[in-house]
This record gives sequence, structure tokens and C-alpha cells, in this order.
Amino acid sequence: MKLLYLALLLPLSVSAEQLQPLAKPELATVLGLLEELTPATQHSEQPFIVRIYAAPEQISECDGSVASCPDVRLFFTVSSGDILEVPTLYQLPAQKGWQFKAWSSTTGNKTAVSFTLQTRLPESNIEVEARQAWQAQEFIITASPESASYVSR
Repeated sequence: MKLLYLALLLPLSVSAEQLQPLAKPELATVLGLLEELTPATQHSEQPFIVRIYAAPEQISECDGSVASCPDVRLFFTVSSGDILEVPTLYQLPAQKGWQFKAWSSTTGNKTAVSFTLQTRLPESNIEVEARQAWQAQEFIITASPESASYVSR
């Protein structure tokens, strides 16, 4: 009987394989710190699927001034959702932080999607005077898998 149990367990033996770390520090930083900003629900009238991601350029903290804060890169992808389609990747200029504000109405426009992002500062380690002097910017983005543009104000 013991031999029967042993015979049944042998095919279930598993061997562990060692993995080596990849020597890709920039990719590791982006993926390791990536934060998705896209809301859970997208506007139902949008003609494309959009995913928005923010990733700090480095792991560090602010040291009182706004300039000492690490820059945050903003990436977004646009796709129609077709099978085997590769989403188009875009990147905005780095800022000190990002937040999603709103989807813009695309009524009648089936060739692009539009949304608004706003720059922001980290929550801590910025002097009060520096925080008060800082002005947020809005970025209005219009994008499709073929092209993208933005207006900042």
C-alpha cells in the first residue's frame, strides 16, 4: 500500500528554478513605483481605452523646496481594444506629481478621447512658503492610437 502512495506522489514532485534579477534599473524603477491614475470606470462615450500611469523618476523625498522633490513621469496608453492590437504609448513632460481630474465630453467625436490631468505636489517635506507660491497646471489631453496632443494652462 505504501508503494502505491509513493507511486501516486512521484509525478507531483516539483523542482524550483532560480531567477536572476534583470539589470534594467530604469524599468525596475518605473514598474516598481507605477501608480495607475485612470478611474475605475471610464466615460461610456469614449471611443478608445485609455490607461494613465504616474511613476517617480527616483526614490527620494522633498527637502523643503519644490525643486528638491523628485520628478514624476506620466505615461498613458490608448487603444481601440481590438484583438492583437498593441496600445500606443505616450508620455507627458515630467512634473512633481499628477492627478486625474476628469474625462472630457466626446459627444460626436469618435476619432479621439479627451481628459484633464492636474499637476500636484507631494504631501510632505515642502516648506509652507514654497507650497503657497507653487501653482498647479492643468493639462488637457486629446488622444487616439494615431496621435496625441495637449494644452497646458
